[in-house]
Amino acid sequence: MHGSETIEAPTRVRKVAFARLVNVSPGRVSQMIAAGLPVDADGRIDVARGKLWIQGNVSPTRSAAQAAQGALPFAAVPDAAAERLRLVKEQADHAALKNAALRRELVPAAEVEREWAGVLRQVRAGILAVPSRLRQLLPGLTAAEVEAIDAELRRVLEEMADGK
Repeated sequence: MHGSETIEAPTRVRKVAFARLVNVSPGRVSQMIAAGLPVDADGRIDVARGKLWIQGNVSPTRSAAQAAQGALPFAAVPDAAAERLRLVKEQADHAALKNAALRRELVPAAEVEREWAGVLRQVRAGILAVPSRLRQLLPGLTAAEVEAIDAELRRVLEEMADGK
């Protein structure tokens, strides 16, 4: 052997060597073999075919797939650690919302809607009472003037109800 020659990585390896290459236990490789990981008749695994099989058949949510991308050349997702972090954050947000609701810091939308509907009914009733109050406060107003005020207030209320 000369100093310039290099030893190439084997293309076919035994189960233990394959387990080290893909960063899983030999037991996990046995499970993958039972699930269909291609194995040669002599019990060796073709590294390239094995990694392709793992990409297509191993769930990225398995604990071995949670390692960094560099440690798992077969990882099915770009960054499993980031996905796990996102899940943990979502779970924390869910718990925070639940706790805020229990402390009554958050109110159900139906309750808010009911309360506002009551307030708006009172506002509407107060506005519709204005013409008769004006008639009592200003006895010099004619019936036509009171009707004009009443019609204008009702027009404004209807425009507001229509979202204009």
